[in-house]
Amino acid sequence: TTQEDHLLGTLTVRETLTYSAQLRLSSSMSEQEIYRVVDDTIMKMGLEECKDNTVGNWLLRGVSGGEKRRLSIGLNMLTHPQVMFLDEPTSGLDSASAFFVILALRNIALEGRVVVCSIHQPSSYTFELFDDLCLLSNGETIYFGETQSAVKFFAEAGFPCPTRRNPSEHFLR
Repeated sequence: TTQEDHLLGTLTVRETLTYSAQLRLSSSMSEQEIYRVVDDTIMKMGLEECKDNTVGNWLLRGVSGGEKRRLSIGLNMLTHPQVMFLDEPTSGLDSASAFFVILALRNIALEGRVVVCSIHQPSSYTFELFDDLCLLSNGETIYFGETQSAVKFFAEAGFPCPTRRNPSEHFLR
């Protein structure tokens, strides 16, 4: 089963973030400060084009699956956590949507926050967005280090990755 995002389908993306911010942020914050946090989150999560669109549900057409996933992550960003753990944030998404979810998470990490996520079978473009990699196989760590160094590591270990093959798929063979 795919992991689902549980959101109020009749609200817009902006309304969803604003509603959550009003509930979760300090009551001493002014409306303008809350709107600033919401607008910042919309920008960081790449939701500018759909901010006024309805989220949607089984009855009401709304934003795409990738946009819903970025909105769900954005809801958790409102409180500015220093560490974020995400279990399969790209599950159920097509490769393009998955890429944009991981790109948004990378941008969060570039701000100095720690982002840890599990992911299955990323495309090579998505794979390249990660700084560090912990590769597990049957519960055992087979690589832990910089993502860019993984190809060289496996080549030196006698498992070179062919030029046109996705490194993440090759490493798990």
